Amino acid sequence: MTDKSLSIQIKERPKICAIDLDQEIIEALQAKGLHCFPGTLGSQVKVPNSGRRDQHSCLLNFDFPPNLHEYDIVIVDLQDREPIEYIKSEHTHSFFKGSEQTLLSSSHPETIFDPRPLSSSILRRKLGDFFSKDTLIVVFCSADETCEYHPVTLNRSSSYEAEPIQHSLYEFIPCLRGSYNKTGKNTMVSDIEENIKNFLQKYNKKFTYEIVFKHPVKWSQDEQKQIERNDFVPLLLNSDNEIVGVIDSSLEKSMVFAFPQLQDSKKDFLLELIDELLPELFPKIFPYSKKFSWLKLESYILPNEANLLARKVKLENEYKSALNEIEEELEINQSKYQFLHSLITETSDLLVKSIEHFFIWLGFENIVNMDEANPEIKEEDLQISLKNGLLVVEVKGIGGTSKDSECSQISKIKYRRARERNKFDVFALYVVNHQRYLPPLQRKNPPFSEQQILDAQSDERGLLTTYEIFKLYSNIEEGFITKEDARLSLLEYGLVQFKPSKSNLLGYPLEVHHGGQVVILNVDNFTLNKGASIIICNDEAWFRAEILEIQSNNEVIEFASEGEIGIKLSRSVLKVSELWLEDTIH
Repeated sequence: MTDKSLSIQIKERPKICAIDLDQEIIEALQAKGLHCFPGTLGSQVKVPNSGRRDQHSCLLNFDFPPNLHEYDIVIVDLQDREPIEYIKSEHTHSFFKGSEQTLLSSSHPETIFDPRPLSSSILRRKLGDFFSKDTLIVVFCSADETCEYHPVTLNRSSSYEAEPIQHSLYEFIPCLRGSYNKTGKNTMVSDIEENIKNFLQKYNKKFTYEIVFKHPVKWSQDEQKQIERNDFVPLLLNSDNEIVGVIDSSLEKSMVFAFPQLQDSKKDFLLELIDELLPELFPKIFPYSKKFSWLKLESYILPNEANLLARKVKLENEYKSALNEIEEELEINQSKYQFLHSLITETSDLLVKSIEHFFIWLGFENIVNMDEANPEIKEEDLQISLKNGLLVVEVKGIGGTSKDSECSQISKIKYRRARERNKFDVFALYVVNHQRYLPPLQRKNPPFSEQQILDAQSDERGLLTTYEIFKLYSNIEEGFITKEDARLSLLEYGLVQFKPSKSNLLGYPLEVHHGGQVVILNVDNFTLNKGASIIICNDEAWFRAEILEIQSNNEVIEFASEGEIGIKLSRSVLKVSELWLEDTIH
């Protein structure tokens, strides 16, 4: 993408679907800031049916926007193009749902498969809602073609060929189907509105027609004779006075412009049509157009408009001011809490500083950043003096997971500090930001092997990930765990795990039902009451749920103290959710 394309402001309207226009034209429209979808009716295909028994399956290769009904303009170029080569993989479904599949069969002597007439029929269905609103269709016409298609249905046990079907190229726009093929170059502009006439006159010598249209008729009011419809306006005529270009307004609210083919001037023709002519004729479809902009001058202002515009300006200024305030608050907030993102992205000194910042917030008072205090000693990263000893912390940010030697390195430092202090009161903690290039939920959590955890327990040292520290912040802020309990957890051996404060472990559900809101549990040694608060501990977040109902032996009860029971919760849980009964009286 070039700097120039980045500076183009895309206009919300009109939305244009350009079907089989040259890429050069599409890029020219996009360069003017127009939303332009490059669609196609599909390419004709050279099928290698050289022998009498040759037969090949073919698929349609059209492309229309899924929200075509939201577009304002559809431009279709029916110019005949060079067929493409047959590639078998492009005519085979790689993935398919269902028990029946329908393909199209192309057999000798057919050597060109033309998907466009059948695609035209599909386009017609998709244009149903499009026709019911103010929209435009612009067609560069070519000769009409009718093709016969041979559907073949495959199922699990057999295949069978259905009756052939026929479709024609102009099915997508029914009002243009009363026509016949005829080729020529001599055209003249009909007697029409002056600005349209002047526009067409510029390109008149460059048109080549391949089809002529019959003027549709209707019965007169007295039903005595047929008269030409006035919603069908000829634009261009050939030397035999036959219609080769037309405007048709018979399709509900939609308007159709049909032009002959243009050689070498199609881009200029379209750009001028869209820039100059159509905005003047259809201002609702071109709200950005500058035509009649003088109506905004004070001399021509409408009643009440000045007051409304003043209110609009005031609201816009208030909005901008409020938005600026929020942007400043966001910037301050991001700066304040940047250390939390650093916990799960950074390595080296920045990671150590973010953990130091977190531990200060957690309530540790005597923290020494060893890289700053003694940069020549490359051992632990942090030392924290405790009332009951010393905590040494090693921090790593790595792209993968930790080796055994990386996990155990802190043990050597721990025993070295214990000898220096002549006390066995040194606690050791290894903290890792593992797989740091992945989102934390996509990482291996925890990243330690079972043997690494057992070794850490034997060596009396802790293992912890920065993602667990990141989650700890919100769990403390939301009142699930106290800072004091969190600090004590950091002194544990093996895999450090944070648990809700003042809560009793219920364990994991034996079963979950009704979308996770009904849970089967085994209760022992404590009492569950209706209305009690349960803390749900999932890997990504903790949350609370209220006990709405308790059942035992299919009977509703108010409380339970033992045995297998069912509880209905106010929120859904998973089978792997850890449940804690919160002590709300403290």
